Amino acid sequence: MRATPPTALTRRALGLAAFATTALTALRPDIAFADGFSVSGRRGPFLKQVAQRHFDPRGSGTGAMGLASDAVNLGRYQAARIRMPQTEAKVAELMANLDNQWPYAKGGPLQVQILGLPYYNAYSLPDGSIVVAFGLLDGSKSDDEVAFVLAHELGHVRLNHFAHQPNTEQERAHLASSMGQFLTIASALPIGGAPGAALSAANQAGATNDLIHFMANVMVEPSHTPDQEDEADCIGYDLSQKASYSPDAATARVFDTIQADQVQRSQTVDDLNKHLDTKLSQAVTPSTAQSILSNGGRTSLLESAGLFALSAAASGSGGHAQPQHRPPEERKRGIAQYSAEAYPQGAPLRDEQHSWLDSVRGSAEYQQGRIAVRSVTDAKLARANGRYGEADAALDRAAHTSFAYSPLVLNEAARLADDKGDQTMAAHFFEAANKNPDQTVDGYVDFVQMLYRHGQNDRANQVIQEGVARFNNDWKPFIALMIAVARQEGRDDQVQSYLHTCQGYNNDNLTRDCRLAAGQSAEAPPAQAPHIPSSLPFSIPHF
Repeated sequence: MRATPPTALTRRALGLAAFATTALTALRPDIAFADGFSVSGRRGPFLKQVAQRHFDPRGSGTGAMGLASDAVNLGRYQAARIRMPQTEAKVAELMANLDNQWPYAKGGPLQVQILGLPYYNAYSLPDGSIVVAFGLLDGSKSDDEVAFVLAHELGHVRLNHFAHQPNTEQERAHLASSMGQFLTIASALPIGGAPGAALSAANQAGATNDLIHFMANVMVEPSHTPDQEDEADCIGYDLSQKASYSPDAATARVFDTIQADQVQRSQTVDDLNKHLDTKLSQAVTPSTAQSILSNGGRTSLLESAGLFALSAAASGSGGHAQPQHRPPEERKRGIAQYSAEAYPQGAPLRDEQHSWLDSVRGSAEYQQGRIAVRSVTDAKLARANGRYGEADAALDRAAHTSFAYSPLVLNEAARLADDKGDQTMAAHFFEAANKNPDQTVDGYVDFVQMLYRHGQNDRANQVIQEGVARFNNDWKPFIALMIAVARQEGRDDQVQSYLHTCQGYNNDNLTRDCRLAAGQSAEAPPAQAPHIPSSLPFSIPHF
């Protein structure tokens, strides 16, 4: 018998202690597991239990490929991507080691992408992309943590979980534009109170809404059922332990850290919502907004701002970051139960490993990435709170890294320049970001919003054209802006035509934005309209 390191014995004892909380359920099959964990290990590792499933090597099904098309062509899931070739190669190497443990058909090749976010998370897409937030690499304590998280996501891909997505509308709901942002700003028009104070409050409201929109949409995982999440947990356990990692040591820390990260983000969003409400009340009060609406001499833009203020006062202005997984205690109990049942003799005892993480973090590329990600994160929060000096200093740190010309940095620099009243510099930054292959839909939308707010409609229409052509000829992210531009120019027929098209997408958030852009109440029920596919039966005019 081989000697067992004391640290491994200690971890095994902790694992058995965790399992003791579910011993009654494990021994009494007539008692349902209290928290609903659905994968039994009584026939051995789940990796063996799925042997009779059909694994289609051609892909994950038509619905899944629709999601893949949205993800890749619309740039929705790469909204903060940064190119880190050395780091991506290291992650791909780890992924390949895990994938080598999968004994069945595999489908297409895997792809690794890094998001410049401080979040401790990762997700997978049906095209084989494994999207890793920088914060997972920066916040993990061991190689085993990263291996389990990646193996979990690999489980979703190899088990064809995307084939069972009913449709892509749940994901497309996050594609709604942030029209409320520029409607709150109302250009530089004085709306209640002193003009300077109103403008400052409006700018901060727009910046705060920017960050809320970013946090709510930048890392939106495809929806999986609880059973699928349970299966991915168990496959993640199997693959990582077969690849010589220690899932017993890693899983509890992973679940707790993911939960803590989500709670922190949710609290940040709650705080930002309170700040947004304050700034909205300073920029546009319901009473002054109603006065604006009754004043026929005001511009359509100002009327739209008043409508948004009334809508915000009635329904609240923000949202919450919703957890994507079961609570950590439930997942820990489930994995403890599964481990004891699937490996009755005990999984191999191993010390946690660190050599892979050490090699990743030791590169100059990684150190530069850490500075850039932390600096942009700091800049976003400072800008949302009107601390422009701090935001400038943070972006200056990012500008001195190798990621200075990434859209992650350039787009934020453009938004900050716009807030400070330097539209020429803001346009310069947006245009530089547009030349980058990783530029995002949000970058184009924000550029168009800025141009619209400053009456540069010809250039706004041109950027819309460029964005639509770049992102799969899809008009959805721009349709509300098209309505706003057409309304400002007095093209009422086009306003109604675009509004009809917008309602046809059957997306409540997008319909709300379109109605606001058209100068209508967001709460009024929209007119019934048939569903209109992306290839419209009538032509959108070329600007």
